[in-house]
Amino acid sequence: MFVGHIGAGLALKRFEPRLNLGALLFAALFADALLWVLVLLGIESIGTPVDAGHGKFFTFVFPYSHGLAASLGWSALAGLVGWLAPTGVTGRARLAGALAAAVFSHFVLDFIDHVPDMPLLGEGSAKLGLGLWRHMPLAIAVELVITGAGLALYLSRIRLSKGRAALVAGLALMAALLTAAGPYAPGFPPPAAVLAATSLVTVFAVVLVGFSVERRFALTVRR
Repeated sequence: MFVGHIGAGLALKRFEPRLNLGALLFAALFADALLWVLVLLGIESIGTPVDAGHGKFFTFVFPYSHGLAASLGWSALAGLVGWLAPTGVTGRARLAGALAAAVFSHFVLDFIDHVPDMPLLGEGSAKLGLGLWRHMPLAIAVELVITGAGLALYLSRIRLSKGRAALVAGLALMAALLTAAGPYAPGFPPPAAVLAATSLVTVFAVVLVGFSVERRFALTVRR
């Protein structure tokens, strides 16, 4: 799940337009950003790719970035950040709820795709995951539908110039192409450190586009 998380961030912008799109995209992708940092630090790890016959997928050891308990904790922290929004911002509870929902949406969407490798608590606890990745074409289709719905909700509410609307649509399209092509890439994947570093750069590039669309590097924007 990659472009689906972008779709979740776009959809939540529809319901809380005061939050910066860059902040929402970072929140929706936070678990992955944390995962790749922890992989580089040797704290979490990537398993050997699994060939399901219709595309490959990875399994992970990632209790701190993608476990249910960890996800709830990170979501609560994000909600606190929203609650402590800059002075003068009203409706803090709504801001906090939207930011927390963006972070927790990552667990919900990954739960649909992942085989059971998402721990309930620590790594030794029960693992969660519905395993839609075992049916990769369906998994990609579901992700694209989520993204399309999020993009439609976003564009129906947020007023943008044609150029900025095209930038958001282009971001979604590029991420969709990467998501659809990734499981079918030939050959063996690069070393874990290289995969983590390039993935981390990709996440921050997406977030940077979100801030660029808003033309403001802050948690909230004026609407």
